Amino acid sequence: MFRGGPYQYSVHLHHGHPFLWLLVLAVLVTLCFFAVRALLRASGRRPGSLTAAAWSTGHDAALDSVRLRYARGEIDRDEFARISTDLGAAPPASA
Repeated sequence: MFRGGPYQYSVHLHHGHPFLWLLVLAVLVTLCFFAVRALLRASGRRPGSLTAAAWSTGHDAALDSVRLRYARGEIDRDEFARISTDLGAAPPASA
């Protein structure tokens, strides 16, 4: 109906410049990347970290270290019992 005038290009102006949409897309992809990375770190899926499954099975690196020292003969039975109970393990049975 109207040729020319202020309404001729108004349909195309609300979409914005294509560069802005590419920038928005890049920001969204970056946010998704960091969100997935944070979720993986929170779930314990980092190399070298103690996972939730290891905690639930009772695996403890400190107790493993004490057991290894006892097996090597570096500490005696009384010291092993004292350290392991201090770390939260059940006291060893009397022999």
